[in-house]
Order: sequence, then structure tokens, then C-alpha cells
Amino acid sequence: MASAEAGQASEVIDLTALSDSSDGERDGRDDDEGDSEDGSDVSEVEIHLNEETRGQLCKAIATVSEARLRHVLENLIRTDQAVEIALTREFVTVRRETKNVVPRWEQCVNCDEEYDVNREREEDECQYHPGDMEPDEDGFADWDEACHGPQDTPENKRQYPEEFMWTCCEEDGTSPGCVIGEHEAAVVTKKRKRD
Repeated sequence: MASAEAGQASEVIDLTALSDSSDGERDGRDDDEGDSEDGSDVSEVEIHLNEETRGQLCKAIATVSEARLRHVLENLIRTDQAVEIALTREFVTVRRETKNVVPRWEQCVNCDEEYDVNREREEDECQYHPGDMEPDEDGFADWDEACHGPQDTPENKRQYPEEFMWTCCEEDGTSPGCVIGEHEAAVVTKKRKRD
């Protein structure tokens, strides 16, 4: 590993200049400058960019709370134009039909898959069951709810999908969706205010 690192120049990240510009100033500096959430001073930390730090960054991103991740991204957008440009390209688009600027990714209301709103829709991109999964009477023949608990639970549907039947097509829970079509966005209806 040392030989791989020797051949690869590492970049030093200076964390002393990072601050939260959204809050007021305290003693001539931003509220969060130099202090972590636990109050420890992080102004002297120097991190070298390499495969190890990249791996730890990916691990941190995978485990940090969504709220913290969103907060960090919002601060980076306000303070670094390159980050704003990169994230705008990834998350925002201009809808072809209306020319409105909109979020690029939506979640299909039918199959829950995330999709790019500006990609041309395909007739077979979405596959789902419009019905409900209900316990198969024959599948849980030896099931005693007093001993094993209720049959119709999300955990049992995940663990024993073959013991459930779809109400829409009478197939068991392992079967692919019986309806195939295009992804659909969740429709948000605005209620008219009453006078």
C-alpha cells in the first residue's frame, strides 16, 4: 500500500477555512467555525486525500443521518459554486414539455423505483401489482397465531412471500408485477381554498 501511495500525490484539505455562513457571528467568527458539535476544536485537523480517506468518506456518507447530510450539502451549495454546479447537474433539470425547472428524479407511485423525469418513457419500464398481498389459506396451514403471532405482517410478507397471494392476479408474492407500463409520478393535487 505504501508503494501505491508513494506513486500517487495526495491533496491536503484545509478545514480551518470551513464555516457555517448561515448563522450569526460570535466573537468575530461564525458560530460553527473551529468547533465540532461536541465542542471540541477541529480547526487544526489536516486530512490527506487518498484511497483510505475516500473510503472513510463513503462510509461516513452511508451512515450519517439524512438531516446532517442535507445540511452539509445545503451549506456547500451556498459556499462553493463548483459544488452547486455539480449538484444542479445531478438533481435538477428542465422539463421538456413545460420548460419548467424541476427536480430531475422522481419516485414512481406504482413500483417505487426512482427515475429520471427527462428520459423518454418506455412502455415496459414499470412492473407492479395494483392489488394487495393477502395470506394464502393453504400456505399457513400449520400457523398458530397464538404461538407464531399474526400472519399478515410486513415482516412475514418479506420472509415468506410464497405464502401470500396478490388480490389482483391470484399469483403468489414472488411473482413479478402483473401490470406493465410507464413510470408515473405521484400526483399532488392542490385543494382550492374555500372562500
